[in-house]
Amino acid sequence: MEKLTIIYDKLGNTLDVWFGSPRKAICEEIGGGLILKKNEAGDIIGFEKLNYVNEEEMKKEIMGIPLEVMVA
Repeated sequence: MEKLTIIYDKLGNTLDVWFGSPRKAICEEIGGGLILKKNEAGDIIGFEKLNYVNEEEMKKEIMGIPLEVMVA
């Protein structure tokens, strides 16, 4: 199984998830603040969630972000 790379950008308030390492991608916005990242063959290699933390939480000092992980 490939590794997941998860990057939270506090300034941009985005959560970036890559299946493997970040690399060149073609981005497609699919609505709801979600952007799919695809390689040139059209395979999904990651996604980005815009406005990941809500405005109320952004006003507070963020010590962590909500993230749930399940391994099956």
